Amino acid sequence: MKTLKNSIWALVAALMLLSCMGDQKTIVGQEYGDTDFVNEDFTANKKSFEDLPKDLCGFLNEDSILKAYENATSVTFNGKNSFMSKNCQFSVTFFNDSSQFIQGSIFIIDDSAEEETWQETWEFKKKRYKTAEYVKNLGRAAIWIGKQRKLEIKMKGYSVAITVPPKMIAKSKLDNGADVKNIAIAIAESTNLF
Repeated sequence: MKTLKNSIWALVAALMLLSCMGDQKTIVGQEYGDTDFVNEDFTANKKSFEDLPKDLCGFLNEDSILKAYENATSVTFNGKNSFMSKNCQFSVTFFNDSSQFIQGSIFIIDDSAEEETWQETWEFKKKRYKTAEYVKNLGRAAIWIGKQRKLEIKMKGYSVAITVPPKMIAKSKLDNGADVKNIAIAIAESTNLF
């Protein structure tokens, strides 16, 4: 009986870990050294990390977000929750109903300490996630992680992460399978940071 109980607990723990890391894959045995993802046309940042404010909401464009979501009726911005990073959280409201909203965010973190090894780090990111793919012509390099609905863009001295909400196709019904990669790219391009 005790063995059965321990086996059940072990199974529950394994299922919890698997559900938390369902998009991750093993990187053991994979080849490294690919630099095809590096944007050769990148020359310099439009803004340095020091020039960026803690509240990044001024860089987000409400019209471009509304245009990307068919049933969206308004967007609210909140940049007051900045603690260690520069960020803005935004809520997309659907169907003119304030209870029908989904949140997204933009975060910028200083990673100047990794300047020497950034290419290896970004190659590792791509190999680590099953739903990861490179995006061309954004910053020094960009990667889309589909399962997390997150676009990460490498600049000189900092990285940007834009997480976008899924689409809402009816009240209280999310379309989690919808491709929102182009929405994240459109939001990134509308910031005029890249």
